[in-house]
Amino acid sequence: MTRLSKIESVQNGMVKHAYSLKIPQKSKDLEDFLCEGFHLVREALKSGLKCRFIFATKDTWNNPEGKEILSLAQGEKVRCFEVTSKIISYVSDTVTPQGILAVVGKMPSQWPREPFSRVLAVYQVQDAGNMGTLFRSAEAFGVQGILLTEGCCDPFSPKVVRASMGSLFRLPFVQHEKWETYQDFLEQRQFHSYALAVQGAETLPKVKFLTPMAFWAGAEGAGLPDELVKACDAAVSIPMTGPVESLNVGVAASLALFWGRFQAPVS
Repeated sequence: MTRLSKIESVQNGMVKHAYSLKIPQKSKDLEDFLCEGFHLVREALKSGLKCRFIFATKDTWNNPEGKEILSLAQGEKVRCFEVTSKIISYVSDTVTPQGILAVVGKMPSQWPREPFSRVLAVYQVQDAGNMGTLFRSAEAFGVQGILLTEGCCDPFSPKVVRASMGSLFRLPFVQHEKWETYQDFLEQRQFHSYALAVQGAETLPKVKFLTPMAFWAGAEGAGLPDELVKACDAAVSIPMTGPVESLNVGVAASLALFWGRFQAPVS
């Protein structure tokens, strides 16, 4: 294995910087985010993101996945360091860290790339697990861009990054705008907007979906505001049986995105 520089103190400047990225009050104002585990570090490198540096223990660098990542990182001229298990545990945001993490530069906000015909618009979703699921399902079902309103959780929080399984790295997204700004953006491009709702909505099988299309998914509990639902072409719901009243937004949006792709496949 290539001889790597060692870091053994949590007082090291790079260690302190990495640690700050798991503190929400600090991380939102910083230009980097934390990326943990073999899969995500590998995906960050393969996606062409700017990796500032990678930490891993000696044992991690010596196993097959670690060697693969080291080779990729060296090809991209990313600085790699051998660190102690104590440092990994100190910086990690997980209960059982895999022994490797990277500090990565945040991707700039980016509107969907022209031409595009499928968008997911997200209204004030604050649960990090749901947000990560939305990114992952959006990529899986052909969405070409995500619009995050003001009031959404930070897409670069460690839990969102993990739950997205790398989809966050590849999907264009914008954030912090009012829903009206996004709806105007969609209407100018003659998108058909569908609001995921519970009350007064047609079930998915009864709706004829048209492209270009956008699905609006709302906050946990409160859902979408009435004004937004009225601004959409249709309100749709997930057909269910039994006493279950609703699904969490990650599951509901995933089903809707799948059904929309099934009903109106990409030509």
